[in-house]
Parts: sequence; C-alpha cells; structure tokens
Amino acid sequence: MADWDDARFVLALSRNSSVRNAAKELDVNHTTVARRITALEKRLSARLFEKTPSGYVLTASGRVICTAAEEMESVLISAERRVEGADTELSGDVHIHIPDIFDEWVSEKIALLSRQHPKLNLLITNTISLANIAQRETDIALRFSQSPPEDMVGRKLFTLPVALYAAVDYEIDESIDLADHPWIRWDKPFLNSPIEQVAEKMTHKSSTTLYVTTYHSITNLIRNGAGIGILSSWFADKDPKLKRITPDIKDGAMDVWMLIHPDLRGVKRIKAITDMLISLFEQKKLR
Repeated sequence: MADWDDARFVLALSRNSSVRNAAKELDVNHTTVARRITALEKRLSARLFEKTPSGYVLTASGRVICTAAEEMESVLISAERRVEGADTELSGDVHIHIPDIFDEWVSEKIALLSRQHPKLNLLITNTISLANIAQRETDIALRFSQSPPEDMVGRKLFTLPVALYAAVDYEIDESIDLADHPWIRWDKPFLNSPIEQVAEKMTHKSSTTLYVTTYHSITNLIRNGAGIGILSSWFADKDPKLKRITPDIKDGAMDVWMLIHPDLRGVKRIKAITDMLISLFEQKKLR
C-alpha cells in the first residue's frame, strides 16, 4: 500500500475538494497532486475520487485510504507532542555566540542557568567572526547588525552608544587633530560597521593604527596609553582608567540583535536562554 507521502495527497485532496487548493496546502505544484493521485490509483487498481461539479469526492476505496491517512496523521501529531514534552526538561546541547563585550554580563546568568539545569550542555564562543546560523555554527547569536538576516528569527535588544576615549593620563593636545593621534580600531568583519565608518571619517591614511579583534583588546590598549579609540559609553564611562574625549557619537551607535534559526523557534531549551537574555538586557537598559 501507499506510504505516508502517498496518503497525505489523498488526505489533502479529500479536505480541499480541489487539486489547486490541495497543492497550496501541500506547498507543491497542482500538477504534482494530480500526477500522484493518478499514479496511486493505477498502483491500487482502484478509483479513489470522483470528479463532480462541486469538486473531488472520495469513492468507497478512497474513503479507506483517507481513513488510514487520518490515522497516520494522528500518530505523527502524537509523536511530535511527546517529543515537545520531552524537550521541557531543558536538556541537550545549545551553542551560544556572544561578543566579548557582553561576556561578563551574560556569564553570570549562564552560570545560574547551568546550575539549575545540569543536563543542559552549553557551548559559548566569543570570537569576532560572525557565526553562520543557517549552517548551525551556532544556535543563538548576539550580533552587532544594522540589517540582520531576514531568514532568521530575530529581535533587536538595544542600541549601544559609543564615544571616543583615551587613557585617563593620556595627553590630548587640542591644537593637534584627533586624526594625528595613534588609533586602536576593529579589524574584520567590523570594517563596515557604524563604529568603523565613523573611525574611518575621523582618521586619515597616515594615522598610526592598531587593529584588534576583541572589545577587551581595544579597551586594554587604550587603558595602557597605546592611543585613542571608540568604546561603548555604557562600559567606558564607569572605567576609572579611561576618560571620554567626545560626546556620544550618534552615527557610530550599534544595534544589537539576538538571532536564532527558525527551526529552533519554540524549542524549550532555546526559549529559556533567549528569555533570559531578553530579561538581562532589559534590566541593563533601565540602569
């Protein structure tokens, strides 16, 4: 007899009475529906449908196949529900990609979640490279982006303000153009980001520049007098080893998004972590 892939065509046509509407439900071309039904009827040596002015109607043989299809559908739905129920235990692997600027904030909450759910296996990466969510290089990503991928499930968490900073004992001679100071800047893949576009405008080709790949590296080099650079005012204003040179630079502000693959939407362990991240950053914004 037919397998589920055959039976679902019979079920869709019986429910819609129209080849075209059945095709929409199955997300296939209408000719595919007609071809599959014809092939099945030939294989079974039985008519499954009668075509009437009001649409396709099941024959006695068709009702037998349709009943079997409904039973198969019920079994599949029940299995899916059992799988979803098992997922509420918060177990399994979750890969999280977080820019290192937020590592201290997030680690505290991740540690608590890990203690509460010991069967949850967490992998956390802080590399500058953009993890490919579509290829499942990560499950959840916090990403600086002004235009996140449209095929991902995303939520903008906040906009990170930025300004220009130097070490607290670094001498800023107002008679010298800021572009003539040594700069500490982001390396790839942030070269096209708002923060780097601003830095590009504020420097020139002859500027002495150090390129780094983590926020902590930029901060530490500026703290130690290597030059000036753009940092987040959320963090740098509280750092006693740094001093602000400019007001907030609006053009350099960075949108921060939380992204997951659409296939993971509703998965309990993923939702637990995304809810935690949303709550964490909401609290930070209010401070």
